[in-house]
Amino acid sequence: MQLLAYLPLALSTLGLTSASPIRRAESPALTWHVSNFTTGCSPGGCTYNFNIFGIATANTPGFNTTCSGTDTTSDLTSCADPLVRSRVQPETYPQWNIRVEHAWTEPGDMEFYDFGETNVTSPARLFTIPVTEEYGVA
Repeated sequence: MQLLAYLPLALSTLGLTSASPIRRAESPALTWHVSNFTTGCSPGGCTYNFNIFGIATANTPGFNTTCSGTDTTSDLTSCADPLVRSRVQPETYPQWNIRVEHAWTEPGDMEFYDFGETNVTSPARLFTIPVTEEYGVA
């Protein structure tokens, strides 16, 4: 009986709980740093070149590589580090859309992928790319 007396009070406090999302500390591996971004265009298409650096964490290997390619393909192109691939496509002048993929494996045939994408305005040479997608396959 006494438990039933407290039940309405306990149920009435449920509405006071917060539905706020859990905040987690931002990982430094979720932001990639680009430097020396350059483009050049001709009637046949545009070329790009940039350096990109990703910070290593306990769960993500770092990388520091150079990427280059053309806008004549929509496929990602391997950078100097084959675990990193990139694609740069022109948007409304003078904007460029940059997409980068970082892929790596762990023991036990586990594969992981991070994708980042951003738009930049030429002639920006330094900028960051936020990681916008992460997934793994075990």
